[in-house]
Amino acid sequence: MTGSPLDGHRSTVVGAGSIGSRHRRVLEDLGSTVSVVSRRPEVGTHATIAEAVDATEPDYVVLATETERHLESIERLVDTGFRGRALLEKPAFDDVRPFPDLPFASVAVGYQLRFHPAVQRLRDEIAGSRVLSAQVRYGQHLPDWRPGRDYRSTVTAGPGGGVLLELSHEIDLVHWLLGAGTAVFGRTRRSGLLDIEREDLAVGVIELDTGGLVGLELNALDRRRNRTMTVTTADHFFHLDLVAGRLERDDEVLVPGPVERDELFADLHLATIAGAPGPCTPDEALEVLRTIRGLRST
Repeated sequence: MTGSPLDGHRSTVVGAGSIGSRHRRVLEDLGSTVSVVSRRPEVGTHATIAEAVDATEPDYVVLATETERHLESIERLVDTGFRGRALLEKPAFDDVRPFPDLPFASVAVGYQLRFHPAVQRLRDEIAGSRVLSAQVRYGQHLPDWRPGRDYRSTVTAGPGGGVLLELSHEIDLVHWLLGAGTAVFGRTRRSGLLDIEREDLAVGVIELDTGGLVGLELNALDRRRNRTMTVTTADHFFHLDLVAGRLERDDEVLVPGPVERDELFADLHLATIAGAPGPCTPDEALEVLRTIRGLRST
C-alpha cells in the first residue's frame, strides 16, 4: 500500500479562518504535518510566524490571513529566514503594489480554479483559436457564502473585501484562459442591501490584446448561486458552468462534472510544493489587481 503524497512533509498555515481551515484540512489529508498560526490560541498551534517556523522548520507555508494583512505576513515570513515554497491566498493584496524581494524557493497565489478539469479542458480547447467574445458572471447572496457565520464579521464585508477582490478568480480566469487584456469600462455599486464597506456589484468590459471583448458581472446579491463563462471563438461556442462543474462545446458535453472542491486545492498544493507550472505567479496576480483597479477607475 502506497503512502500519502506528502508523508514526512511539514506545512505551516498562517490564518485559521474559513480558507485557512480548508488549507489545513486538505494538507493533512495529503499526509502533511500541519502547524497553524493564529491570534486565537484555541485554534492555533503557534501565535506568530516566527515561532512556527522556528519550532517546526516547515517545508511549505500557506499565508491565509486577511487580504489587507498579506504584505505584513509576507514580510514576517521573510524575516524568519524561511527558504521553502510558499502559497499566498488570493487576491495577493488589496491594491496594486510590488512584492518585496522574496528569498523563497517559489511563491504561488491561490487561484485554484486553474486546476478545475473543466477549466483546463476549456484552455486546451481554445488554445490557438481566435476568441471573439466572452461573458463571465458570478453571483451569490453574500449571507449564503459561509453558512453559520455572520457575513458582517467576514473579510468580504471589510476594507479588503468587495466582490472585485473576493471574486477575483474570475478575472484570473479571463487572463489565464483568454490572454492579456485591458479594462475599458467598469462600474461598481454598493447597493445598500448589505452591510459591507465596498462594492457588492461590479460590471465591466475587458478588451483582449487580441481584439476580443469580455463582459464581466460579479455580485453578492443573487439569491441563486450562478457561476458561468461563455466563450465564442471563430469556430465554436463554449459554455462553462462552475457550479455544476460542466463544460459544453456547441451541443456536446466535454466535461460532465461535478468536481469536489477540495480536489482543486489538493492539486494546487501538490503543484506548488513540486514547483510545477500552473499555479498563479506573483506577476500574474498583480495583473489581476491592475485589472481590478481599471474596472474601478474607468
